[in-house]
Amino acid sequence: MTGSVAPIRITSYGARWGAPPRHDTGALVLDVRDRMWDPAETAVTASLVALTGLDPEVRDYVLSTPDARHTVEHTGRQLLALHRAGAGEAVHLYVACWYGRHRAPAVARAVADWLAERGAAADVEHRDIARPLIHREPARQLEACAFCRMAAGTEPTPLVRDWPDAFAIVPRRPVTPGHLLVIPRRHVRDATTDPAVTAAVMQRAAELGAELTGDLNILTAVGRAATQTVFHAHVHLVPRRHGDGLPLPWTPQQQ
Repeated sequence: MTGSVAPIRITSYGARWGAPPRHDTGALVLDVRDRMWDPAETAVTASLVALTGLDPEVRDYVLSTPDARHTVEHTGRQLLALHRAGAGEAVHLYVACWYGRHRAPAVARAVADWLAERGAAADVEHRDIARPLIHREPARQLEACAFCRMAAGTEPTPLVRDWPDAFAIVPRRPVTPGHLLVIPRRHVRDATTDPAVTAAVMQRAAELGAELTGDLNILTAVGRAATQTVFHAHVHLVPRRHGDGLPLPWTPQQQ
């Protein structure tokens, strides 16, 4: 270990569970949500989902991403520079993925190992690694999910609106003129799977709904009995007018 003037602390966390802890010293944030290969994203790696980024199989998968080693080295060098200029204060690195189970722990540990090889020790904490799995269907099968293909850009679809966390389209069979779907980019089975994703997509639906003129329903479905046919959460914006012939079960209308 070098004769350092300040400790280096590394915390991995899941952005879905909230921001990193407050800090009063120098800090870096490395967000790998859109950068590293996530074992939870493909059917091929479904067997890795129950493991964590500290398991060799997951660690090796995450760090096999083409830019992973460069990212680890670049982050390590930034930490060393802050550390040497720290004047006695702690230096902290926060590594974020979405759930804090796979990518963030693997990258955090890799940065710590890189530092150790250069004589700089770091304390490592994995804040959310023990959180329960949320996904009922942890393997995101891109080939099977039309909305995932749209999000990935492999199924060209005209977008009504495009946000970092969601997008809006006209459904293939609109029930009324102006009918729109608002779809989260992250694959979750339905609105009950991950409340954070649901909250984000409902916010986008509300923003878009506020721009529409007239009355409307904002609807989502959970399960086949509730008429869900695509098992990737989505929200319907359905413009309404009196006598439009679209009765809801609890408010029947006259034709």
